[in-house]
Amino acid sequence: MEGMKDEGQGARIEGKDARLASVLVLFGLSLLALASLCLGVVLDTSLNLLVSAALLTAITLLSFWLSSIWLAQPNDVDSVCWEALHQSLVSWRQAVKEQEETRGKSLYEQGKGSLSLVQTAEPNCPQLSQLLRQLSTRSEEGSGWRFEVSYRLGALSAISPFSVPSVRLAIWVQTLWQLWAIGAGILAASVAWVEIDQLPLRALVYAASGGTIGASLYNLRTLADHIAVQRDYSTRFWVDYLTRPFLGAVLGVVVYAFAVGLTWTLTLQSPVGAQMPKVIFALGFLSGYSLRSVLAWLNGIAKSIFRPAPSASQEQQSPPGEQ
Repeated sequence: MEGMKDEGQGARIEGKDARLASVLVLFGLSLLALASLCLGVVLDTSLNLLVSAALLTAITLLSFWLSSIWLAQPNDVDSVCWEALHQSLVSWRQAVKEQEETRGKSLYEQGKGSLSLVQTAEPNCPQLSQLLRQLSTRSEEGSGWRFEVSYRLGALSAISPFSVPSVRLAIWVQTLWQLWAIGAGILAASVAWVEIDQLPLRALVYAASGGTIGASLYNLRTLADHIAVQRDYSTRFWVDYLTRPFLGAVLGVVVYAFAVGLTWTLTLQSPVGAQMPKVIFALGFLSGYSLRSVLAWLNGIAKSIFRPAPSASQEQQSPPGEQ
């Protein structure tokens, strides 16, 4: 029975390796197709070749994108166990920081509740199985809950996300997506530098490219932090990792529009000069890298301009004669 189980685990690992290899192939083909399209634009090739390159880029990119979505959210027993352990880790870390005894113990029990969902599971990953046995056999008699939290946090922090094959596959797929977005941003900026003579249009492309590159680099930094330092990587945030490069591009363009509008308001003329696209690229990069701060800034501007209208109940409570 043990031999059959080991063979089954080996087959599952080989299957995950094969899926990662297929994603790597799609990653290389899509990036190569995009580079060929950009090269065709720079070399002014025929329209038919450009259309063929564009179709090939769209097909390979769509295949790579769909496979990334599929593999970035694993749903096997190992990933379910990992997500439950992640939730317990988050709750117990908050419990350690909590000064109020009642609130801290509530968070501790919350973490135990998440752990209880998978303590009867039989994960395929040996490290996960050993960790679950260690957490379930720990006796709480004679020790306070804070001591137990410290012990459990130490056990959870000792395991790396890379030790779980399905989670490791999701990490590699999300990393490849960030690298693809960085490559696409560099290629777009390079084509704009060679082919686009109009400074405002070049600055627009630079803003989108800078935002994409900045957001992708932030994702890579976040991945490294949650994997190697915090040890609390979660596959549930795959949507954030996949969409952040697009949001970075959009925010780069928005910041570019704000910069142009502010310059025109103060000087009554559009910004000019050969250095303008480079400055806009830097602004776009910073916008993508600090995406949440830019969104909070835009939210503050929107609230200051579009203040919510008072409700009917608030209007009725206002004193007579006030408008």
